[in-house]
Amino acid sequence: MKKADIFNGFTVFVALAVLLTFTLNMINGRFQLGDFRVYYTAATHLFSGEQVYLVSFDGGSGFYKYSPATLFFFLPYTFLNFKVAEIIHFFILGTAYWYTFILIRNLVTGYLVTSAVKHATLLLSLSFGCILIHCARELYLGNINIILLMLCCLAIQSLLAGKDRPGGILLGIVILVKPYLLILLIPLVLRKKWRAMAWLCSTAAFGLIIPFIFPGPSAAIGLYGDWIKTVMAHNGDFPGMTSIDYIFSTLIASWPSWAGLLIFALCSILVVLFILNNIHREKQQASAAGLPGSDFLFEWFLLVALLPNLIRTDWVLMLLSAPLLMFMIFYIASEKKYLWIPVLVILLFFYGANSDDLLGRALSHKILQSGLMGLGNFLLVLAALRMFFDYRKPTGINNRQQPG
Repeated sequence: MKKADIFNGFTVFVALAVLLTFTLNMINGRFQLGDFRVYYTAATHLFSGEQVYLVSFDGGSGFYKYSPATLFFFLPYTFLNFKVAEIIHFFILGTAYWYTFILIRNLVTGYLVTSAVKHATLLLSLSFGCILIHCARELYLGNINIILLMLCCLAIQSLLAGKDRPGGILLGIVILVKPYLLILLIPLVLRKKWRAMAWLCSTAAFGLIIPFIFPGPSAAIGLYGDWIKTVMAHNGDFPGMTSIDYIFSTLIASWPSWAGLLIFALCSILVVLFILNNIHREKQQASAAGLPGSDFLFEWFLLVALLPNLIRTDWVLMLLSAPLLMFMIFYIASEKKYLWIPVLVILLFFYGANSDDLLGRALSHKILQSGLMGLGNFLLVLAALRMFFDYRKPTGINNRQQPG
């Protein structure tokens, strides 16, 4: 990493945001990291032989929902006092935000927007500002979505560089934690990345086997059975107010329960067709196919950003759209497509400005419960797709430099 990536205005911006969040939460007595408390307590229970699943560790929805193997990543924390552990975890998350955005910037400028970009550091800070509310909420909860996004970006960076082993291993770890990221297998399979798939499967298999070594076969069988029950209960009860399924269910009284699966399948089919078209185009029109790897990278970003609309989950997962948002901001600046700015501002209001502190509790909850946050995310994905089609037009592509 270059010194310019460390000593710049973006680093100062992120550091101030993290420190301010930490200070305010401490002063207001809100430094609780409820999700981290669940991870920490569940890991403690695993290694002491107590109940891990189907018991609330933080009241309400404080159930541990990840795989048994994930708890081994939280094992080092259990050697520390909880207060010390949660402070360390908080600043690890803050550092992960900083590094992930640097990583996304490098991917976007290396494979998607390679025209000269003025004020790149300012644009990087602007991109971070778009998900600042999601960042503050995740820091408050102590969730690990930003770490998963970082690993996804490191995985695609490795795959684009032809390093299938680290790419497959990193993606395997991500899928072990949150299986719905299996959706990222679509471009791997269609692009015949078999070596990466082999490393991914080996990593996932190793992670699934670990609990059979410790705490042992009988305990592992019980853990996996309880995990499945927890996931099913969570999916059945969670409203998921950013999903397309939820949006339609609020508009149509007779909306069937199976329609969410139909939407997921339909979107997956459309993505498959999009990728197949990219592959065909790359073979038939190599000279006009854009930069090597640009299609693959955009497909990756697209699938990650669609997840909050395809599954019923917490709205903090919308930070997964950060890569597409950065692409859009850098694209507008580099190609001088300023007419996109008002569209982006309107969509970003619903996507990233929904805060009790900014809008008041009543209006904020109404925007979330009406599905407008999820709709904003989906329309941002469509806008990014439209920009990508413009980017891929033969005009001007030959003037773009290859990534160095």
